[in-house]
Amino acid sequence: MDLKPTKPLSGFIELLPAQQRCFDECARRMQEVLKYAGYSRLDLPAIERAEVLTDKDNWDEIETQIFLFQKGDTKMGLRYDGTVGLSRFVAGHINDLAFPFRVYQFARNYRGERPQRGRYREFWQMDIDVLGIQGLSTNYDAEIVATLARMYESISDIVGSVKVKVGNRRFWNAMFEYLNLTAEQSRAVFVLVDKKDKISDFVEGLRDTVGADKANEINSVFTNGYRSFLNKTDNLDAAINEMDNFMKLLGVMGVKNAEIDVSIMRGHAYYTGIVFEFFSVDYPELPAVGGGGRYEDLVSKFSKTKIVGVGASIGVSRLLVALMEMGKIDLSRWQRPIDVAILVMGDDNLQYALTVESALRDAKIPSVAYLDADKKFKNQIEYADKIMAKYSMIIGEDEVKNKQVSVKDMATGEQQTLSVADAIKLVTGGAKK
Repeated sequence: MDLKPTKPLSGFIELLPAQQRCFDECARRMQEVLKYAGYSRLDLPAIERAEVLTDKDNWDEIETQIFLFQKGDTKMGLRYDGTVGLSRFVAGHINDLAFPFRVYQFARNYRGERPQRGRYREFWQMDIDVLGIQGLSTNYDAEIVATLARMYESISDIVGSVKVKVGNRRFWNAMFEYLNLTAEQSRAVFVLVDKKDKISDFVEGLRDTVGADKANEINSVFTNGYRSFLNKTDNLDAAINEMDNFMKLLGVMGVKNAEIDVSIMRGHAYYTGIVFEFFSVDYPELPAVGGGGRYEDLVSKFSKTKIVGVGASIGVSRLLVALMEMGKIDLSRWQRPIDVAILVMGDDNLQYALTVESALRDAKIPSVAYLDADKKFKNQIEYADKIMAKYSMIIGEDEVKNKQVSVKDMATGEQQTLSVADAIKLVTGGAKK
């Protein structure tokens, strides 16, 4: 019989135990930042109705990046990010929530895009949002950025430092209005600006789209700076001042490595104001490792009440798994999760060994007992070596008789016989040898 494949599907992630412990530690630290920033966690369904995930009725025209399927008459899809499901949830529980509503999600998401380093078909993402009824101060946009900056700082010893680039959809909408671009031209320029760093001849693309004169004006945003368009129109002035004030607020909030980059557009169509993306300083070859922005119309699909939100997401898998694959994370600190291996010399000594194990676990000492007590000592000590236990506690007939344990330091080979209480002190650093 042919054996079935052991590798996961392309774009789906499997971590080894040390990698998973590193991943879990980073997630724990980031969620602790969110806890003290007053965010509540939501755990929403991974499957949504297709009509929730997309506005399109014809499945042949639905974005290929969404995993879609049908059960009976119900068309469904896997979530591709947390914002759409959150909008549905908030609209459905609008009378149960306190606004501004501060919330985060940490969940798997699914996209059918082509797998590559930093981009996966199944991935963990942390979504952070603040939502308000009727309106929401742009101060919350700055607070979201500051919160993400703290989250990245909490794991900087593992992944290095980050920088944040800030753009503004309102600025470009005002530019398109100032230049009298058509809706079709505006969409085309939006795509060009969004892909500016990946296009060999950005200016030529602009000229083909809007003509030479308007192309030169758009390009001058990058050559002369966005502030060169002050005093052109009221809407441009408002967008420019919004960016300047936003950067001042980030400074007050202690955000470092922040800069304006008006080429930051963010791909999602629902963003309407300030947008931002975080990038790795130490590993610039990575794509953006997080980002977000303001959205004002998304919840209107589900509720007549105007709900405004600002949100962001951290691509936890995109950052951590990519760095692991590149060999950039030192996993040595997560290689030794077990402090004590309890080695049992015969079935007659098993009951006492289990009481020792319980005492160690009560003392919050990670420990495992080798329960194949009939195996030779050589097999058991090799196991203790393989799991990188710091100590082994050997229990034989004499140890049971005297209610003691023989403790072996696996690094030095030194061995001594102690009471269980003294052995616990030794392991936890509470007693000298």
